[in-house]
Amino acid sequence: MHKLTLLLAPLAVLATAACVYDGQEEPEPIANLSTERECFFVSQVNGYNEAPDGPRGDRLYVRTGVRDRFLLETLGTCPDLDWSWQIGIDPNHQSAVCTGDVVDLVIPRTAGGRPDRCSARVLGKMIEEDEG
Repeated sequence: MHKLTLLLAPLAVLATAACVYDGQEEPEPIANLSTERECFFVSQVNGYNEAPDGPRGDRLYVRTGVRDRFLLETLGTCPDLDWSWQIGIDPNHQSAVCTGDVVDLVIPRTAGGRPDRCSARVLGKMIEEDEG
């Protein structure tokens, strides 16, 4: 019984540390962003644009139709994202990509070679001003 207590004590400390407030405030809401569950098919993507960077990573808009745009945010650094003329999305064997999903961005290297990959989360769909 004593050995079990010695094993569980470090786990309790780790569990408590995971709940400690890190001092970061909740992110501010993004204007015109719907975080309701919305989805798109990767085959619908017809372009992308830079978006203002967020507190956790680079952001980009992905166009999925004439008026539909989704906002994605990288989970960490994403080399060559700002300089690339092309970006691919690997949906990780999903048929549709939805708000909250994590996808792999595929970015060709400027110097050739294998493309870079980085993860990004779909934050939501941008709502046009005249939509209700």
